[in-house]
Amino acid sequence: MNLLTPAAPLDVSTPGVSVVALAGGRWRVTSRQGAMLGHLEVVDTEAGQAFRAMRFSVRERGFRMLGEFRTATAATDALRFG
Repeated sequence: MNLLTPAAPLDVSTPGVSVVALAGGRWRVTSRQGAMLGHLEVVDTEAGQAFRAMRFSVRERGFRMLGEFRTATAATDALRFG
């Protein structure tokens, strides 16, 4: 995967969030008010592709992994509700 190539748009059904494609197979997840919730990235696992959810932490000045999920919607739900 080319790190400069934008990721494809995701079909996410989580209400109240926006998902914006970034480069390198990543997506930014924000609340409708514009607050950054975190990032999603696609990863290869033994079971196939999964979506890794990483929550943005102001206090830690970085990202904390929440887990790997089978769908982009499940990963986005974890960022919204987690």
